Amino acid sequence: MEEERKIRTLAEKAISESDELFIVDVKVKGNSGNQKVLVFVDGDNGISIDACSKISRMVGAEMEEEDFMPGKYTLEVSSPGLDYPLTLHRQYVKNVGRSLVVETLEGTNIEGELLKVGKDEIFLKGPAEKRSIKFEEIKQSKVKVSFK
Repeated sequence: MEEERKIRTLAEKAISESDELFIVDVKVKGNSGNQKVLVFVDGDNGISIDACSKISRMVGAEMEEEDFMPGKYTLEVSSPGLDYPLTLHRQYVKNVGRSLVVETLEGTNIEGELLKVGKDEIFLKGPAEKRSIKFEEIKQSKVKVSFK
């Protein structure tokens, strides 16, 4: 979607001074004239509310100046949260040591501790074995939330 591409460009500009922050996703939901713009930003060491607010102000000001969103809209800038699937290599690296649930393209769910992230694959330690899974075989990965 053209609007999402433009908003991503604005968000990338807003974080350009930080090597630590990265854009995970940009989504525009709703109907023209009443839309919700979601910008998901993360950092190698997490992201603060203050950083999200700063990015939101910068992106919002640019969106108003360029006036490319017709009608009214709501802009939300936040971290993706634990229930959001991992989509970027950088997210996997950030989550080494955590438990993941990986759904393969074949429909198999594999749980295990993320031991290492390679260029083309991840390495998990499950209850019985260690195994590697190629990124191209992964449909979706999520951090397994544990309340201990």
